Amino acid sequence: MHRSSSELAAGLLGALNLEPGDRVAILDKNSDDYIELLFALDKAGAVACPVNWRLTASEVATVVDDADPKVLVVSSDLRQSADQVSCHVLDYSELPREKGGPDPRRDREENVTWQLYTSGTTGIPKGAMLTNLNLLGLNGNLSMEIKGLDEYGRSLVAMPMYHIGGCGWALGAMFAGCTAVITREFVPQDILRVMIEQKINTAFLVPAALLFLTSLPESQGGADFSALKNIAYGASPITPGLLKRSIQTFGCRFTQVYGLTETTGAVTFLQHEEHVGERFLSCGRSGFGHELRVVDSDDREVSHGEIGEIVYRGPATMKGYWRKEKDTGAAIRDGWFHTGDAGTIDSEGFIYIKDRIKDMIISGGENIYPAEVEAALAGHPKVADVAVIGVPDDTWGETVKAIVIRKPGSELTADELIEWSHSRLAGFKRPRSVDFVETIPRNPSGKILKKDLRAPYWKGQERAVH
Repeated sequence: MHRSSSELAAGLLGALNLEPGDRVAILDKNSDDYIELLFALDKAGAVACPVNWRLTASEVATVVDDADPKVLVVSSDLRQSADQVSCHVLDYSELPREKGGPDPRRDREENVTWQLYTSGTTGIPKGAMLTNLNLLGLNGNLSMEIKGLDEYGRSLVAMPMYHIGGCGWALGAMFAGCTAVITREFVPQDILRVMIEQKINTAFLVPAALLFLTSLPESQGGADFSALKNIAYGASPITPGLLKRSIQTFGCRFTQVYGLTETTGAVTFLQHEEHVGERFLSCGRSGFGHELRVVDSDDREVSHGEIGEIVYRGPATMKGYWRKEKDTGAAIRDGWFHTGDAGTIDSEGFIYIKDRIKDMIISGGENIYPAEVEAALAGHPKVADVAVIGVPDDTWGETVKAIVIRKPGSELTADELIEWSHSRLAGFKRPRSVDFVETIPRNPSGKILKKDLRAPYWKGQERAVH
């Protein structure tokens, strides 16, 4: 890899005349070519800008235009998705290589090396600029905190590499001395087969992926998961029921991680032994060198157990958003990155995520965090999946609506679920209405697209709050 990526870096410098800091966009599913290109671009002093391959051609063009790259590198099977971009496009087979070319050695600790675009559930995605020092911190923390991620291990890279959970995990696995076992995309049956046949030891999976895997008949009884040592999970909330089922299915350690693209991935860790009592719902404590606290709207630290915004300070803080100084200034204040996540912290430093600040429902002056209601409703034996949103109400401003997927063969009714919630939720938190659906929209990292769910109920309203 070192030799081939050096030859590619030397070729790129010669043919494309790359200057330090030039952007190169990548549109591809997971592959070893992808990883080689990431190394080569760093050696050449360029910045890799992975693009979400699930986007439409016009959406791809929007992200690529924002990155303003020298070139877009695209795999042959995704060439049609690049039809609307304005920059030069190259296939992997067209990339220039200098046989025997040396490592250009343009990489520097402080250099921006990756520009990862945030999920962008609202508006245009922003390019979070991550430096080599950011990635060094991620690698060190993963090696220390994820037991089983060590030399000679075999680690599954199944999450998309345009996401920090894909490219960051791949780099962390190789940094630890693991073999990175790469799957091109997430197909549950194929992932399960690879886990067994390749004797996977460690993996990072989002809750939606765990839901799909544990729902397969092949995963129950007889599947040999004996090689598995640890599954890290995160990127979106997980229900207690799904977590318990996942632990029972795979029979290995589970480590919850919490972080964002802007914090270069994981900054907290909940070890397997800490999945007890109330801490079963925690995302853990800060990793080495990281500092987190919970603050109010005036950035003052709140008391233990009180809900506020989670803020982060440490070596994983992104350099900023590409060409968005105002957004960067709003997100990073006095050295603290404001996550936009609502949560609490206890006396021993364990963090509990309650919801996204912007998803909060205000009903009759009471703040309601949908994730808390979702966790309660997900415990109903006939509920397969659930999302909670606020809908307009003339009396209360907003009321709670549950969007529910029933378990196959069940005949759950709205009245039954609402009645069941009475002993589990305060009156103002209970759903006033329930809609049953076949699917709940989620983005590639597994986060529920609340904006899409809310849209039909707020149509015609002057504001998206009531």
